[in-house]
Amino acid sequence: MPTPQPTKSDGETTCNLFCSGHTLLPDGRVFVAGGHLQDNNGVNQACVYDHRANTWTALPPMNQGRWYPTATTLPDGRVLVLSGSAVVGAGVVVTNVPQIWDGTRWHDAAPFPGPPPLYPRVHAVPDGRLFVTGTNAATPFLDVTADRWTGGLARTDGERQYAPSVLYRPGKVIYLGGGNDPGPDTPTARTSLIDLAEPEPAWREGPPMTFPRRQHNATLLPDGTVLVTGGTSGPGFNDLSPGKPVHTAELWDPGTNSWTPLAAESVDRCYHSIAMLLPDGRVLSAGSGEFAGQTNPGDSHRDGQFFHPPYLFKGPRPHIDSLDATEVANGGTLTITTSGPAVAEVTLVRLSSVTHAFNATQRLNVLAFTTQGPTITASVPPSPAECLPGHYMLFVLSAAGVPSVARIVRVHGPTAPAPAAHAARPETARADASPGLTVEELDDSITERVGRGLLGTEVTVGLTAQCPYGLGGCWGGAYEALGRLTDVGAVRPIANSADSTATVYLRRDGLPDVTRWPAQLAASANASYHYRGVEVSLTGRVDADRGALRLTVPATGIVVTLAPLEPGDELAWDLETRRPRPATEDERQAFDRLRTRSAGATPAGPVRVTGPLHVSADGPTVLVRTVAAAEPATPGG
Repeated sequence: MPTPQPTKSDGETTCNLFCSGHTLLPDGRVFVAGGHLQDNNGVNQACVYDHRANTWTALPPMNQGRWYPTATTLPDGRVLVLSGSAVVGAGVVVTNVPQIWDGTRWHDAAPFPGPPPLYPRVHAVPDGRLFVTGTNAATPFLDVTADRWTGGLARTDGERQYAPSVLYRPGKVIYLGGGNDPGPDTPTARTSLIDLAEPEPAWREGPPMTFPRRQHNATLLPDGTVLVTGGTSGPGFNDLSPGKPVHTAELWDPGTNSWTPLAAESVDRCYHSIAMLLPDGRVLSAGSGEFAGQTNPGDSHRDGQFFHPPYLFKGPRPHIDSLDATEVANGGTLTITTSGPAVAEVTLVRLSSVTHAFNATQRLNVLAFTTQGPTITASVPPSPAECLPGHYMLFVLSAAGVPSVARIVRVHGPTAPAPAAHAARPETARADASPGLTVEELDDSITERVGRGLLGTEVTVGLTAQCPYGLGGCWGGAYEALGRLTDVGAVRPIANSADSTATVYLRRDGLPDVTRWPAQLAASANASYHYRGVEVSLTGRVDADRGALRLTVPATGIVVTLAPLEPGDELAWDLETRRPRPATEDERQAFDRLRTRSAGATPAGPVRVTGPLHVSADGPTVLVRTVAAAEPATPGG
């Protein structure tokens, strides 16, 4: 039976679910948020698919279009949607205002601290909070009940895009590879581990994978091991050149904290591939949009392969003969009759929802159980935060670690919640106590601080995002890294997507430390962004000195040499051509106009000069792009 095309809430306009976020609701329906209008520009629609009726139901519009959002089921059955970009005005904005769908209406939650990454890696952890583990280096928590974000934890391997994060046990996470290392521009094999049950949780280095990978998938298996498949080891976004895609699978065992290389796939599984656990214990690895030309037959793989994990070769399988119920409440029990090898372990693995190297719904619970003959009584964890509501695969495993074929079981709260309602009011509700600022409010606050003279020199930073969608959408890691640069007091929270630039303000008037900034940027964001240089605006007096023009800033005593802007010196970037955006005729002539002005008989007044800043052993030089008459420099100028 064909699946109908979902529509927006008007019932007529079709909704493109490409680049959406999705999760599984407690009753088994699929919740989808956002979608695709064009790159970086998402739809503001969410919809729900009911497999029983083969129908889509449109929900009221969200607060903004969302392209590349993440949807996360909460312990109480609601859904939180975080991140996603949209074209707003002439630019791209990644919204930092999460929304919660309660089955009837949307509620705005506390804004994320700054612009979030696209497709953030979000896990519901046992204390009821949400834990954002990537792709940025900073990993904050959201307390949904208190409507408050808290931070303090950061992965030591920096920003790692297109990498899986796996909640392999309640409160325990492994983050796997991804990103691009400075220098070779290749992804890493490094892993990071954290256990939130420790007295002072902190990320620590895990064992490296056998292969560096980006665009790979990680699948949680019923014995608690983690299978990694696919990805590329090459530089850039999605390198498919011969030998770069990784076909060999590998398995991480938390018990031994070690990796084992396994069998290889037949084809590349990289960008837009998926992998998920099946009830029979195998793993389906499928798809892959190769980011090649659309007419290239190798662009998209519409096939899949089944992977047989090592446990399927370790002996006979236990068998679930009967199960007393297909639904169970948190804190309830399941009575299971088995045959075959004695049962040594009982596990629940939540069904999968995978996209862009992240399985947002998989999680594993090991159940306590008692045995009386062939009958097992297994206890489901009492806390919905530890064992989320929804559908799980129930496995019994032998002492050799061989799993049975699973039975599907639905776990619900202490009392089964009613199915989420479809009718809702279109307006949103914002909790008055929500701390934090939206990206628009953050931007306004910086404008206010600049106006009051509380910030120093304005600096434009040229950054080329490793991802092909430009700096406007692929912005969260850059924003975080720019805020850590020497002397930076504020970062504009919305990038200039047209020119692929960002605006920062120094804490005081002066020149940016461009000798240190590239390394500092790489220390946080790795090679997710290529640093192209900076442009400054300085106000002062221009004098001719032995044939050279120099600008003196009275407020600081800074003296810079002025030089013409030559082709290729431009900071603005053309995303389509992947080259500097050529200067206009007026910009190319700016230096000559300034030189003519400075050679006049009458002393010229102060000017504001803007252009790329270069620093050499001879001192700082500004390549003049624009010149404007100005009042004497004030703080911030």
